[in-house]
Amino acid sequence: MALADLPQPMQKQLSELPKEPGVYIFTDSRSRTVYVGKAVNLRSRVRSYFQQGATDGRFLFSRIVENTHSIDFIVCANELEALLLENNLIKKNRPLYNLRLRDDKTYLSLRVTTGEDWPRVHPIRRWKDDEHTYFGPYSSARSVYELLRLIKKYIPLRTCTNAFFKSRHRPCIEYEIGRCTAPCVGLDDEKSYNEMVKEVLLLLRGRDRSLLELLGKKMKEASQKKEYENAARLRDQISAVEKIMEQQNVQEHSHGDCDVIGIVHSNDIASIHVLLVREGRVISSATHTCRSAQQQDPELLSSFLGQYYHGEKFVPALILLPVEPEGREIIEKWLGSKAKRRVQLKVPRRGSKARLIEMAQRNAEIRSESDGQRLEVHEQIANRLGSSLGNGDPIRTIECYDISNIQGTLSVASRVFFESGEPDTDMYRRYRIRTVLGSDDFASMEEVLQRRFRPSEKRDPLPDLVVVDGGKGQLSRAVAVVQKYQLNVIVCGLAKDRIRSGQHTTERVYLPGQPEPVDLSEDDPASRLLQRIRDEAHRFANSYHRELRRRSQLVSGLEEIPGIGPRRRRSLMKHFGSLSAIQQASIEELTAVEGLTPTVASSMYAFLNSSDEPDIEEEVLEVNLEQEAGNPEQGPRP
Repeated sequence: MALADLPQPMQKQLSELPKEPGVYIFTDSRSRTVYVGKAVNLRSRVRSYFQQGATDGRFLFSRIVENTHSIDFIVCANELEALLLENNLIKKNRPLYNLRLRDDKTYLSLRVTTGEDWPRVHPIRRWKDDEHTYFGPYSSARSVYELLRLIKKYIPLRTCTNAFFKSRHRPCIEYEIGRCTAPCVGLDDEKSYNEMVKEVLLLLRGRDRSLLELLGKKMKEASQKKEYENAARLRDQISAVEKIMEQQNVQEHSHGDCDVIGIVHSNDIASIHVLLVREGRVISSATHTCRSAQQQDPELLSSFLGQYYHGEKFVPALILLPVEPEGREIIEKWLGSKAKRRVQLKVPRRGSKARLIEMAQRNAEIRSESDGQRLEVHEQIANRLGSSLGNGDPIRTIECYDISNIQGTLSVASRVFFESGEPDTDMYRRYRIRTVLGSDDFASMEEVLQRRFRPSEKRDPLPDLVVVDGGKGQLSRAVAVVQKYQLNVIVCGLAKDRIRSGQHTTERVYLPGQPEPVDLSEDDPASRLLQRIRDEAHRFANSYHRELRRRSQLVSGLEEIPGIGPRRRRSLMKHFGSLSAIQQASIEELTAVEGLTPTVASSMYAFLNSSDEPDIEEEVLEVNLEQEAGNPEQGPRP
């Protein structure tokens, strides 16, 4: 496409581009971001997309140009600043044609709190710059909790919080069942306890043979002293360590901590495999699949590294790559600033490091074919949904909402997000119903969608399809909100199937303005996907509802606002008369209430007008992760 053939507004935008480093943003006719890129010279780089016969070899290059209806840019001070901004904008706007990775927050690490007295070991998601010792991350939550179960059984460190530990006056149940030595009440001394901490560190560092030698020596000493119960316990502990060694069954390397990345192309699909090597041992791996297959490997790797290490992720001192990435020096400088030490990107040609690259490449090859087939199936489903529910354009991103309550109390809502047929938990949201009293699913759905779609800089990118769990009533409320904010999204209602006259009916999908539901057969892959999304929204809403019941929250919706106690709640209800009126009040109106200072009123206004809910406590998060992993100690999640 020649520059002269572009619409006049785009020609004007191209003429205004500066010759400075920065980030450019391409948007489509629906104002959705389709591509984000960085450039040393914005004018030269962006105009190159629209030159006659321009192409950079990417399969999707022409798609990017065809779908671009507007161009925006942000000037940066240097190339490093542009790299950081590019990663942030990709994370926020989720462009269709950029390489994007789902959030790795479900990757667990283990922390041994060696920076405090009486250390403990527990799972975490984020590494911190402190005095504690970290291990991981591990891609399998199940393996993490199996390891913790064995540690707890045979190396009985405390697992309680510091507050619980300091408040004890007698041993808890953990001591009674042999899972803790009760140092909180003086039943264990510091020397003996630190020996157990040393054993845990040896185990997590992969020095199993050193640990086995230490345990064998202890068992022999206990036997000679005729402490047969202690010797038997040490024998079982040795068996558990040997079991862990058998399960891992991996080759040890001399490279300490490093990440190894391999890339394989298949048609228009690229599979990127990452091996995590910690303490010289491969502890986990994961494959990321994307459609930027015709993108050259140096540029693809540059984008991948920026997305993969974005956020609070552990960065090893060495990263092994199959080819040198674009902008290598800039990336090393950025990673070094994150890790607070030197980080090297190396392309090994021979030796053990090259064999690690071959291992990553082989894993990528194995996954590429199946992942490519899966993406093709999802693309077919997207086209099917687009032709059945929309205007023919593929429907790739779907949000679904569900309301949950018990007889009108503790009303909550959930939002789940699926992209290309797969859940993206980074986009999941949950809501407390704030302005609706009693069991009114219609009004509750309207409140949630109002909070989701009202204009805001923090508003998440719009999906292709919004699904509400329910029939025409919920659908009408959803349509009203979408029309109010003039959103270009498709809305449908999904009613649960019923048994009528002894026969199982198909899923009922309602569209605005259509009295009869869309006919999607029960075995249609598109229908099964919608059912799966609806069931996931139902599960997520119920899990939040159970959590609120567990925390014994009251039902007025004002109890969890910071600074609002019983007296102020009574004053608010007396002054405004209803929760809806309180929620709609301005800061000035709230300040007029007896007992509310301007600071408290501002805090309350910010809370009531926030679209998201505060995070649950860390210990609750750990319990939920443990249940999701199917911890053998607690059994599978109901």
